[in-house]
Amino acid sequence: MAITVKFLSAFQCLTQGKKIFFVDQDRLSKIIVDLERQIPGLKAKLLDQEGKIHPAYDIILIKGDIQQLCHDLECNVEDGNELVIAPIVSGG
Repeated sequence: MAITVKFLSAFQCLTQGKKIFFVDQDRLSKIIVDLERQIPGLKAKLLDQEGKIHPAYDIILIKGDIQQLCHDLECNVEDGNELVIAPIVSGG
């Protein structure tokens, strides 16, 4: 099982500019634990104080041509899927 995780600009300070990581997990909660081993400090930035996905970020699950948001840590991920972790853009 291989899941590709892509990071956009908000995490470059933690990833040292690396944008693509690979994990071998089937649930978002496990993927974040695996990524924390590779990217120390990620979990504290990506999750809020309640352990939920921080409202400043979207986690987009890509299954072939289908894209959907992962709203919670129980989001199931399958072999060959991609996750994109992106900051929510706002402004006025």
